Order: sequence, then structure tokens, then C-alpha cells
Amino acid sequence: MSHAPEFSEADEVLHPGQDHPLWQESALLHWYDASQGIGGWHRLGHEPNNAGGRAALWSYLFDRDGGWQYRRCGETVLTAADRLPRGFAAGAALRFEYRDGAAHWFVEDGALSAHLECGDLSPRVEPFPPGDPLAAARFPNHFEAAGPVRGTVRYLGREIAVRGFGYRDHSWGPRDWQNGMLNHRWFTGVLGEDCAFAAITAQSASGRLVRTGYLWRRGGVTHATAVDVIAYLEPDGLTHRGGRIRLTLPDRQVVEIHCTARAGVAFQRGTVVMVEMMCEAEGLGVKGYCDAEISTNPRNGKGPIQLTLNATTVDGFSPYTPLNLPV
Repeated sequence: MSHAPEFSEADEVLHPGQDHPLWQESALLHWYDASQGIGGWHRLGHEPNNAGGRAALWSYLFDRDGGWQYRRCGETVLTAADRLPRGFAAGAALRFEYRDGAAHWFVEDGALSAHLECGDLSPRVEPFPPGDPLAAARFPNHFEAAGPVRGTVRYLGREIAVRGFGYRDHSWGPRDWQNGMLNHRWFTGVLGEDCAFAAITAQSASGRLVRTGYLWRRGGVTHATAVDVIAYLEPDGLTHRGGRIRLTLPDRQVVEIHCTARAGVAFQRGTVVMVEMMCEAEGLGVKGYCDAEISTNPRNGKGPIQLTLNATTVDGFSPYTPLNLPV
């Protein structure tokens, strides 16, 4: 089944909006500097037909040595100033621009300030098979890419020069935050300079389960013929301690990657609760990192979050204690 590249640099900027009430366009970056134990997760989304226009923003930072983590989950009024020539923004708090072959992210959120540049090693990849109905319904236009991250983070008197790796995506089309997937596991990450990966399982509201994934190495992108994703779920039913993924490639090679949780954050929009567990990862004899994202909502419940053992739900700064959990 073909997964021919369909996206170019022209798709990095905002696309013409549509009148669909659930139309949105979003960009996302997660990143990790293993040498310093600092990482983050940032997403902004334009929802022009939501209550006159809203810009959704999720932002997270954790710092192992500094002992702090930071979360922002909310929205701002969408204005014309949020439409940028080479990107888009959510007020002054979060801004994405693509220029000179790299994604630039700017965070100006109270005591947190950052500029992160993520270059592209891998091509822009669509991880879902062509014609997949779940992808067509929830991710009609979507690509992912990975590469080195460089930049500076400043907060509470600390200044850190970041040198690590990042993984990003860009999506546009209708997105239903009230009746989404029942469950999903979306593990994406980087193993050194020569490998990036995605392993995804997603369950639609009808119960249909999709398994898809790929491995990028210097020779190109290889889409898996079979995908297995296991998260070591906590008793809270939301967070986890890490997990294990297996990608079976067309030549029958099995690539196994082990992920160990180091920090976590939970975001909610509508009835969807997304748990992002930043993990250290190891596979193919190389160490790297992974964002092990999951949602667990098998009955499509609509209650508030009551407990998250391994992921913060507190906005602003809060003490950070490293997760060193047995798996």
C-alpha cells in the first residue's frame, strides 16, 4: 500500500479555512535534551468557527536539574494578528513559524520564555494508510517530521541552552473534541541522528482499531506491516510508566523500542483528555526519547479528571520530581 509523500514546505503555513464548525489547524512540537534532562511539549490550534474564533494552546516544560515543571492549558481569542506570513500564533504566549528549512517555536508566557528551532532530518510523513476512515474523519490532512532542536529556555532566573532532538506535526481539517477516539496510543520519537519513528493504535467511536507506524532511517521511510503498542498503565487509568513498541517491517525485521517515563502532563479540550508522557527510549542499540501519548476513554465518558499519578494538571510552575519508575 503506497504512502507517497504529499506535503511540501508550502503546507507549513496556514491553509484557507472552511466553514465547517469544527475546522481547526494546529502545529505541535515535543522535544528533549537528554544531556540536561530538560524537555517540552507545545501545541497551538486555530479554531476560527468556535465561538467567534479561538486559539487553543497547550504548553509544557520539565527540568530535571532545576526541579520545576510548567503547564499551560487553555485558549485565547483568535485575532487577525495570530495569522502570520510563515506560521500562526496564540496571542503572545505561543508562536510557530517555519522559515529557512526549520520550525521555530516561541514561548512568552509569564516567567517562561523560550525560542526553539527544530530542523528536519526526516521527510514529512503521513503515518496513516491512504483511505483509512478514522484518519479521514479525525486527521484529514496531517504530517509529521523530526530533527535536531536548538535554542534557549529561560524561567525563574534560569537560562538553559538546549541541544537535543524534536518531533513535530501539523494538521488541518475538522476536529471533534467532544466525540473523539475512544482510545489511542501515539508513540513518536527520535533515536539519535539516524532514526525517527511512530507507532500508533487508534480506536474510533465505532470500536474499529487502526494500527500504523513507520521507521525513518537515512535510507528512507519504511512503513510497518504490523504494529504493537503497550503502555504500562497506572491504576489511575490515565497515566503510565512508559511502554514498549514493536514495528514489523516488510522484510520481517522486528524493531522493538523500550520507553521509560520521565515526566508527564495531561491536557483536556472538550471531553478529550490527552496524556503526554515524555520518555527516554532505547532501540536498535541507540538511546533517544519518545513522547508516549495516550488517551483512555473506552466508554466515551464525560466526567472531569479525578486523578493523574504521573502527569501534572496544574497550570503555572510546580515542583518537578523525576519519574524513576520500575517497569
